[in-house]
This record gives sequence, C-alpha cells and structure tokens, in this order.
Amino acid sequence: MPTPRPPIRLGLLLRQSHRRAASALNDALAPLGLTGKHFGVLLLIERDGVSTQRDLIAETGSDKAGMVRTVEDLEQLGYLTRTRSRTDKRVAELTLTRAGEDAFATAHQLAGKAARELFREFSADDLDTLEALLARFVDAGPD
Repeated sequence: MPTPRPPIRLGLLLRQSHRRAASALNDALAPLGLTGKHFGVLLLIERDGVSTQRDLIAETGSDKAGMVRTVEDLEQLGYLTRTRSRTDKRVAELTLTRAGEDAFATAHQLAGKAARELFREFSADDLDTLEALLARFVDAGPD
C-alpha cells in the first residue's frame, strides 16, 4: 500500500483562505471603523459577557501588544469598558457598552453578509463538512 503524500499544500491553502476571508471581513466592517480583530474581540466578549485581555489572548492567539491596541481601539470607540476585577486588582474586566452591543449587532450582520458572499459556491453540506474538518483539525492540536 503506497504511503499517503504529505498534505504540504494545505498549509498554503489555509493561509490564502485566511487572507481572503480576513480581507473580505475587514472590507465589510470598514464603515463601522472596525477590523476583523475588533470583531473577534467583540464576539468573544458578547459570548462570554465579561472577559480579560489574558482570556482574549488565549482565545485568539494574539500577542499581548496587539491585544492591548485592539482593546484600546474599542475603548476609544466607546464599545467597551475596562473595570478592575474585585478579586484581582491587577486584572481589568472587559464588558461591552450599549454602543458596543449595537455595533456588534451591526457588525454581525455585515460579517454574515460577507461570509455568505465568500461561500456562495458552497452547498450547505460542503460548509458542514468544511467546518467539521477544520474543527477536528483545531481540536487535535496541542492548544
């Protein structure tokens, strides 16, 4: 039985796919003054209710300096607040403001429209398969 060829091209395809999707998302969110990084943070805070920069870094794989910039951007836009934790004064808890909730709702709609356009050539079964394979790939990793 022949040895399967290594999936060398997959890494390049994943990178190119990420760049294409990130570009489309950034374009869609530009009218709100947001990028995909901002949207990801809003998404996680909206999902979790409250978060910390440490949690966001762990969830996104972002570096500390990049996350600080992203959080500062969102705070300057009035989309989130930082409050010192009651249990650990070294930690700031991040919560969405009402304006942040509204911006997230609009951004979510714009992101959905961009995703539908990106995947217009895919059937529902294709998307289910792609999502399942990528989830399996991510879940099998060391992180």
